[in-house]
Amino acid sequence: MPMDIRALHRVSVADQVAAVLRQRILNGELRPGAPVMEVPLASSLGVSRNTMREAMKVLSLEGLLKRSIHRGVTVAELSLNDLREIYQLRRMFELSAVAAAKDPSPELLTELRAIVEHFEAAARTRDWPRAVAIDLQFHTLLMRFHRNHRLELFYQKVLSELRMGMVLVDRSHDNPDRVARVHRKIFQLLSSGKLKQCSQLLAQHLADSEIRVTKVIEGYGKAALAKGAG
Repeated sequence: MPMDIRALHRVSVADQVAAVLRQRILNGELRPGAPVMEVPLASSLGVSRNTMREAMKVLSLEGLLKRSIHRGVTVAELSLNDLREIYQLRRMFELSAVAAAKDPSPELLTELRAIVEHFEAAARTRDWPRAVAIDLQFHTLLMRFHRNHRLELFYQKVLSELRMGMVLVDRSHDNPDRVARVHRKIFQLLSSGKLKQCSQLLAQHLADSEIRVTKVIEGYGKAALAKGAG
């Protein structure tokens, strides 16, 4: 088999392995901070270490895994300081994106509407991993109003760090349809050019989101301390 074909085959298998691990993480089977051991996982899934390494790189880029010198590879977990910094960036970039949305393209509005509808469908079926992916896609699309492609790519990475916390939040959310309604209202205000009202609603939406994720992270911290004490 030629070298490039072998490489494509390995990446394809690595993507499948990444999908399995991603599902385990987002379903809560692999918890935040849990070690991810390359050799045992490769053995249990019947793949090579190289394939497992490729899969873990994919999930590291998505923000679901983190590598460190002392702890190796672990399931990503956010500190409260991480969270504060991320939401500071979110307010800075998303609110300024709304302010820049004075002449939105019909294509972008069509894409935003489709994302809103997909999120509503995911919320109805309680498909939290899918709902979170769509949620973050909606907020990333707001970056298009800045008309800066590099900023959009940077923002995808920023939001990927929130993915784990958001899944845990949405899974325990007592009223997930409320978030869907807020997204639709943000879209409606953008479409009608009511940017001041849209900015106010978005600011409150981000504040609510930060509070919910903070509570989840604090809950995991307390659970970890209790487990260590036990």
